[in-house]
Amino acid sequence: MKTIDTLRDEHNGVLYVLDQLERAVSAAERGSPVPKDVFADVQEFFAIFVDKCHHGKEEAELFPRLTTAQGRELVERLEADHVTGRRLAGAYAAAVQAYQPGEADSGARLATAARDYAQFLREHIALETDELFRATETLAEQDQELFDAFERVEEERIGPGTHERLHGMIDGLGARIEPWLERTR
Repeated sequence: MKTIDTLRDEHNGVLYVLDQLERAVSAAERGSPVPKDVFADVQEFFAIFVDKCHHGKEEAELFPRLTTAQGRELVERLEADHVTGRRLAGAYAAAVQAYQPGEADSGARLATAARDYAQFLREHIALETDELFRATETLAEQDQELFDAFERVEEERIGPGTHERLHGMIDGLGARIEPWLERTR
């Protein structure tokens, strides 16, 4: 289904960013002066791509269609997860604001917030992969309609070109982090 493929591709993008974030915060907590804008860009990715785009698609279009008792129970769990995710993303954003490049203590606080959110996102993605995708398969006859609705949500919530801009940031993230890893080896 195109709907599941879209969600899976988005999950893969999030997991890649989390892997890169882990590399960056590991360097920062060792005192490497990883530029603050690296972490700010990741924070923007979380706010726009993860919350507004990915979770927005699920909340606005997918969740309301899962009307069986089992589907409603899953939706309640996932909506509660989204609330938790927003709280953890907020803690990460606050840690980014307080971060001082080159200060190990500041890097350690940032690393803690980043890892808390990353762990949550990995578990959330696993739940969606295991259960939400299976539930979504029951909507196979609505796949094109749902896929089109996802496109509308993306355009309306994040605006034209934003998805591509964020993918550009993702594509360059590893190279931006690499020089700071070298300084701590």
